[in-house]
Amino acid sequence: MPTFVVLPLTQTFNGPETPGIRVHDVTNTGFLIRLNEVYAGATKSDGKHTTETIGWLAATV
Repeated sequence: MPTFVVLPLTQTFNGPETPGIRVHDVTNTGFLIRLNEVYAGATKSDGKHTTETIGWLAATV
């Protein structure tokens, strides 16, 4: 059975907070991507983030 790998990349930065990308549920038919704000030092996330463009590459290994 092949292993599937997804490499995501944030292509925009449309807000003051840095978007973090989480990839999960990777299968041979698709995957899910979730954005969350990255904590930076004393800066707290407000739990919301604006729309971003995410590029990705999916391959088998």
